[in-house]
Amino acid sequence: MAAPTSPASPAAGPKVLLPTMADIMAASRAQGLHVRLRTVGPLFRVTATRGEGEDAVELGRAEGGVRPWSGGAVLHLDSMRMTRATLSVSDRPLFGLGMFLGAVAVRHGFDAGCKRAELLAINDTPLYHDKHTNLD
Repeated sequence: MAAPTSPASPAAGPKVLLPTMADIMAASRAQGLHVRLRTVGPLFRVTATRGEGEDAVELGRAEGGVRPWSGGAVLHLDSMRMTRATLSVSDRPLFGLGMFLGAVAVRHGFDAGCKRAELLAINDTPLYHDKHTNLD
């Protein structure tokens, strides 16, 4: 995850506008999702639910941490999981639940000063796991 270049830099191209955390949360609410970021020290968890109160159903979550490193902090996204409840959602979000979970996690890392992001494991189904891990 690279930081946008400064407009004052001679090598800078057009200014890159990145969505703020408020922008991402507003877009998720417009899709009927309640996305929440919780942190404890360097660890974080992003959850997405639909419904209110006792009727709220967790649809997915992403978990990870921000690790200091010599070249700048690194965002580690350890896991992203969707629940079976996502299959019964008739009006699925336009951009997909994973997009919102990932956007909140990456924005959190960006706001925490991360210069890189790493996805540590992909283990969908055996078919997709083989496709993701054999990229050569």
